[in-house]
Amino acid sequence: MSLTDVQQEHVLNAIEEFDDLGRDTFMDRYGSAEASRYVVVYRGKEYDLAALARSAHGSALGTPPRSSGFTDPSGTVAAHLAKLGFYYRDVRGKSTNNAHVYGEVAGCPEGTTFASRAEVAASGVHRALQAGIVGTGALGAESIVSSGGYADDDDRGDELIYTGHGGRNDSGRQVADQTFASSGNAALLTSRRTGALVRVVRGADLASPHAPDQGYRYEGLYRVQEEALVPGQGGHLVCRFQLVKVASPIDVIFPAGDYILPSEPSPAAGNAQPGRKAVTTQRIVRTTKVAEDVKKLYDHTCQLCDTRLSLGDGQGYSEGAHIKALGGLHRGPDFTSNVLCLCPNCHVQFDRGAVVIAPDRTVLREGAPAGRLRELPGHGIEDEYLAYHREVHSRLSPR
Repeated sequence: MSLTDVQQEHVLNAIEEFDDLGRDTFMDRYGSAEASRYVVVYRGKEYDLAALARSAHGSALGTPPRSSGFTDPSGTVAAHLAKLGFYYRDVRGKSTNNAHVYGEVAGCPEGTTFASRAEVAASGVHRALQAGIVGTGALGAESIVSSGGYADDDDRGDELIYTGHGGRNDSGRQVADQTFASSGNAALLTSRRTGALVRVVRGADLASPHAPDQGYRYEGLYRVQEEALVPGQGGHLVCRFQLVKVASPIDVIFPAGDYILPSEPSPAAGNAQPGRKAVTTQRIVRTTKVAEDVKKLYDHTCQLCDTRLSLGDGQGYSEGAHIKALGGLHRGPDFTSNVLCLCPNCHVQFDRGAVVIAPDRTVLREGAPAGRLRELPGHGIEDEYLAYHREVHSRLSPR
């Protein structure tokens, strides 16, 4: 028997057969003398993993049921089903390597509700009973729970400003700085870098109109858009993450258990005739009149590199960059004194901290002097915003 024959649809067929036949008849047909050490959890019900795999394999090949094979003493079958999006657990109560299920969990579509954290954990949507973030720095974040536990959280529905973990005492008060080295924060940081999608679960929170009135609700997949280490309302540094909801499901599922970020990735083989797939996402765009005024002032010429991109017929193109980012993670103001006119390349480097402005207005590109910030009369760039930008990017872990 080959595991590669078994796909998600075949496991779903096996689950349907189990429900139709009933547990006893199904186990008589596909079980063995000793039940599997693992069970698959699907929509609140448990299914013997080995028997389910035998039925699924028969569905894949169109063969008569078999009661041999797939005893799975090493957990190989369990790991394969996890890659297909199914959550499993060890019936002996021991921990499993069932982690690293990225993307949707089979049997738990967006909108699924749970009465307790225990039910959420049993479903596999968010496996931790207490921790708000599940994941590792090596693999990224699988899921988070947002329930208004941190003062710096800001729930906007399709945009979620989420505070990382760490630095709180037993009463929940922030008493120390957070860092991106903490496991959950490192996981979200990795997800931002790789683009991996994160499951979001909301808990009841009277302060949020987007949260359920009681219990917990699975809200779908979000992308980590940005991160920052900034002073929190309690006076200590906190890791803040901006997560933006993916408007429709995207088939991005990282391998279960064996996905490691390569240090030297090999180039992709490519495709001579690539296909197309319609995908819908949401992107927050903030274009303000203030930014447009600054761009006109400089006639679309970059203040950092003096480049003016021409679109023909005398038209230029530039981007308005807020020095202290507008709202969101940083709560920056929309003033001309907080906006620069930049070309797209410098804008990206400035946003990511590869370019900062020294106190004497020297442009530092990857730490090396690269000219001076160009300023025209009437602009009035504030030192406090440039200082904030330097401080924020000096705190971020190296990219």
